[in-house]
Amino acid sequence: MASKQKIEKSIKEIYQKILLREPDRFGFDYYVSQVINGNLTLQNIEQQLSDSEEGTSIKNFSHYSDKYWNDLLPIQKYKNNLATGNENPSWLEDLPSRFKNSIPFKKVLIVGCGNGWLERELFDMNIGLEFDAFDISDEYLKESNEKKGNRNITYFKDDINNLQNLKSKKYDAIFNFAILHHATEIDSALKKLSQCLKPDGLMFNEEYVGPARNKYSDEQLQLMLEVNSDLPEIFRTKHILRPPLANFRVEPSEAIHSDLVLSTFKKYFDIVYERNMNGGIAYQILWNNVEHFMNYDDPKSKKWLNYLLERDIYYSNQKRVPVMFWYGVGTSKNK
Repeated sequence: MASKQKIEKSIKEIYQKILLREPDRFGFDYYVSQVINGNLTLQNIEQQLSDSEEGTSIKNFSHYSDKYWNDLLPIQKYKNNLATGNENPSWLEDLPSRFKNSIPFKKVLIVGCGNGWLERELFDMNIGLEFDAFDISDEYLKESNEKKGNRNITYFKDDINNLQNLKSKKYDAIFNFAILHHATEIDSALKKLSQCLKPDGLMFNEEYVGPARNKYSDEQLQLMLEVNSDLPEIFRTKHILRPPLANFRVEPSEAIHSDLVLSTFKKYFDIVYERNMNGGIAYQILWNNVEHFMNYDDPKSKKWLNYLLERDIYYSNQKRVPVMFWYGVGTSKNK
């Protein structure tokens, strides 16, 4: 029999492995006593936690997925059309014509650069001449530096929630691609970003602006359920359409204040151009449910994806579901 100290350590490790958290005191004391008394093994505890509602949510319904609605070419065209009025150019590809009087920007900031794909693409498109880009991850900064080649890009470490390394009125353009909905300090983040933009500068955003933590209203949930039930079984999602909060233990900052992004942006920026990219019906139904829609030559696949997007447009226009994705460009009110 292992010592009590070793049993306690092992149970804590199991909780971290399965539930991604520290054990609650009641559950912890119970499992320790059960192992000591020989009623349960560590393997039994791991299985019980894995089979629990919380464990199942984390296993099967983690917010992040390898199968995202943007993986579908028709969805890309759908969002492009909503953002630019044409299904062929993305909003990035639309920049040289729509903002031709401002491009190329002399000095550009990338918010939360990740692996650096955005600044590399913008540099290669001659959207900007000189780029600064930050991220909180050392691994991403290392990868970005390795991939930048001879491009004029400078990387530095910073956190969207404090932005300690930004200077006032320095940038001609700022690009945010789905980072603001991770900000816990959304007001201070946008205030500081507005201060580091030059008076005639522009901030570009593609953002998730739907309900925080994907906590959809009862009406939105009911409409999604109805549309999902209209689909042939092979195309229906089998996943929970209103994800439990346990999903977000994997990424605690995911959509933490997403419902405040739009109003807070407009608090510190004047809108130059904006378009809603919908998603109130199709996004969640297609989440981790795209494989049967990928056969673009199949009439049934095409028919039911079109139906899904028609419902997405209809209920969005009726304002019965919230806007989930938004493309917007603004100038700082802090002139």
